[in-house]
Amino acid sequence: MKSLSTLLNLGTSLTQNISSTNQSLILQLLGDQHRYLIQRFFDNERTATTTTVGSSTATLTVAPAIGDTSATMTAAWTNPTGSQLVNFSSGEQRNVLFTNNSTALSWANALTQVATTAISNVGFQYYNIPANISKLVDNTINVGQLKFTVSPIQTRQEWDRINFLPYNSDIPRYAFIYGGTLGVFPIPSTTGNILTFNYKSRIPDFSTAFLFSDTSGAAYIAGQTTYDYQKGTISAATAGSTTVTGTSTSFNTTGKYPLNVDVSSYNLYLRIDQPYGDGIWYPIYKFTSDTAITLGLPMLTTLNGSSATYSIGQMPVLTEDFHDMLVDGSLMRYYTNIVKDDDAYKKHKESYDIRHIMLEDYAGSKQVNVDLGDVPQQLNPNLYLYANR
Repeated sequence: MKSLSTLLNLGTSLTQNISSTNQSLILQLLGDQHRYLIQRFFDNERTATTTTVGSSTATLTVAPAIGDTSATMTAAWTNPTGSQLVNFSSGEQRNVLFTNNSTALSWANALTQVATTAISNVGFQYYNIPANISKLVDNTINVGQLKFTVSPIQTRQEWDRINFLPYNSDIPRYAFIYGGTLGVFPIPSTTGNILTFNYKSRIPDFSTAFLFSDTSGAAYIAGQTTYDYQKGTISAATAGSTTVTGTSTSFNTTGKYPLNVDVSSYNLYLRIDQPYGDGIWYPIYKFTSDTAITLGLPMLTTLNGSSATYSIGQMPVLTEDFHDMLVDGSLMRYYTNIVKDDDAYKKHKESYDIRHIMLEDYAGSKQVNVDLGDVPQQLNPNLYLYANR
C-alpha cells in the first residue's frame, strides 16, 4: 500500500519540482484520478438507515392565535428533524418543522384562525438522504418481515400529480429525490419501520490535514516534503484485539486527529514496522486519546517487544495493487496541460495503460463469466426412422 505522503512525494519528485505550489497541484491531480478510477471500476456502495415517522398527536403549551407561525410543544420531539403536514383544530393544515430534541415548531404561512392546544400530524413524507451520496442505487422499507422496494419518480410534475391529497399507508409505492431529501408515497402511517438507503458514495478528497510538512511528527527522510505521522512508538498491540497503545504519541495534540470520532471515511491506516510489528497496514476506526487507537480490524500478530516504530497515513480507497496508477494518471495530465513534455507523457501513459488493463480484468465485473459454448441443439427422435433389428 502507498499512503498519500508516498504518492505525493513520488509525484513531485518525478516532476523535479518540490515547491509547495506544485505539491498542491499534484495533490489535486491525484484526487481527480482517484475519484475517476473508483467511480469507473468500483461500486463503492454503502448502506444507511433511518426509521419512518408515522402519524401522531401532540399538545401545545399555548393555543396558536391568528397570525402565528410558531408554537411550543409540551414535550420535546424525539424523532429525526423534518417537516410534516399538521392538522390544527381549526381545520387548517400547515407543513410544520419539527426539530429533534426540541419543543419548538414553526411553519411558513401564518394561521388565519384560532386553534386549540391539540394538533395531529399526518407523518413524515420526506427523509434526509446521506450527505455522501453520489447516486441512489435503491431504497427499501421494512414493515415487519416484509421488505418493500419502491419505484422511483423522475419528475416533480409526476410527484405532485400523485400527491394531490395526503394519503397514509404502511405499504410504500413510490419515492422521489428532491432538495436533498427522499420523499415516500404513500406517507408512512407507522413510526419505526426501517427505511434503508443503498447508494454509491462520493469519495472524500485527499486531505493535507493528515500530512506533515516538517519533522515534528514524523521521521525525517531526505528529499521528502510530506510525511506520515510517526511521533513516539507503539508499546502495546495484541493479536485478535483492535486496541493499540502508544508511548510519547500525541495523536490529538500534535497529530490533530479528532478523539472518539469515527474516522473510517478518511481511510486512515496504521502500520507497525517490522521486526517488532508485522508491517501490515490496518484501518483506523477512531482515536480515543493521545496514546490510544481503536482499529477497524483486529491485529493479526502481537507486538514482539516493548516498543516499535510505526506510521499513520491516509490511503486511497483504490485497491492497493493499483495505487501507482494515481501518480501515472496525474502526470499524464501534468505533462499535457502544465508542462509540455511528450516524452514524459508517453512514458507515464505506457505504464498507466498496462495497469489500466489489469484493473479492468480485476474489477470490471463482480461475476465470473463461464462460457460453456453453444447450447446443444435438441433433436426430435420422432423425425428419424429406425430399422427393426
